[in-house]
Amino acid sequence: MKKQSIFKYAELQEMQSWELDKKIEKAREVIIETFKQGKKIALAFSGGKDSTALWHLILTTCPEQAKDMVVIFGNTGVEYSESLNFARKIGKDWGGENFHETKLDRLKVPRLRYEAQKEVWSLIKESGEVEKYLNKKGRLLSTDKLNEAVTPEMWENFRSRKLIWEKGTLISFWFIAEQYGFPILGKDATKLDAPRININVFLEFSPEQSKGNDRYYEMLRKFPDMRISHSCCNFIKERPSQKLQKKLGCDTLFRGLLASESRRRTFTFLDYGFLYNTADNYLYSNPLSIWTDVDVWDYIHKFDVPYAALYDLTDEGGKKLFERNGCYVCGTGLAYERNNIEILRKHYPQKWTALMKYGMAREMKTFACAISDDIKLNALEHDWLLDMRPCAFDRLTPRKNILEDLQYGTLLF
Repeated sequence: MKKQSIFKYAELQEMQSWELDKKIEKAREVIIETFKQGKKIALAFSGGKDSTALWHLILTTCPEQAKDMVVIFGNTGVEYSESLNFARKIGKDWGGENFHETKLDRLKVPRLRYEAQKEVWSLIKESGEVEKYLNKKGRLLSTDKLNEAVTPEMWENFRSRKLIWEKGTLISFWFIAEQYGFPILGKDATKLDAPRININVFLEFSPEQSKGNDRYYEMLRKFPDMRISHSCCNFIKERPSQKLQKKLGCDTLFRGLLASESRRRTFTFLDYGFLYNTADNYLYSNPLSIWTDVDVWDYIHKFDVPYAALYDLTDEGGKKLFERNGCYVCGTGLAYERNNIEILRKHYPQKWTALMKYGMAREMKTFACAISDDIKLNALEHDWLLDMRPCAFDRLTPRKNILEDLQYGTLLF
């Protein structure tokens, strides 16, 4: 990446302390410069407050140039309805024909489900033909390479047992969760980004396992069917958006990212600033980098900017449920109170039940057992635990870390 602006952390803190009007002025400068440098410009729109505020700011700063701006809404297929409905309405009102929704890709060939993959791999090992399916690094050549070992009789058997993802299946969250894993906790907890069957093969046959990850690898070996992954972000958010940007010929992307959101975004801003080019000369523009959540809301109220009804939902005590929008299936932040899964459990019981029964309950249980190095609870079936009350999400004595409840004997379901 070509670094156009480099800041020290103290400089970021100074800019974050500016009055809102000064931050707006700086954001307008970045927007104007972006339109000068970019040719085919797009806005990454999520339906959230940040990208909505940015869109409004772009429209009021460069109204003529904004008429040709493409707006790309990343529809993951697992959006809260309040956010999805708002995104589509504001997209039509503000973007017209320039508003586009991403679409999920589909499988080009049938894919075995994980249980079938394990059976096939076991047969491959018994046949002594393992090397035929591995590269020089001891990794599976591809997940679908396993199809070559499946006989017509096995295909029929797997289909009768509903262990096949058929050709044309959407590469949706539900597909990714079954093949890769569920988004539980932060990305640092999921260091291997591959289908679970690929990880099993890697751990058994690859000599190139990274040093320093011994505890993580041992956890995966001890709980060989544990599927935890953040691959869903890649498959249902990033790839569809990148594909649509390429199709539309975009070379520049506005994003409503705030440096205050995470350490990663803080360091990205410090390294690259508001506006920077990637190695392939793609231009990224983040005009709101120095804003905070308070700034965004102050801007929205000051200029009467519409926003998704999701942000107005409250609990029984009148406290707002959502600080940010996002996929309702996301378990990032699970360790802490008022996380997305806790909100889902209490206020969207049908979605909660569907997600838990699909497999997240099993993975939450398994992961808690893995990090506490206790295999006892993992032997229990998870389905009946869903109906137990109180559960960790209903706890009467709150803890900062919800996983402590599990480790001290309180079931997480």
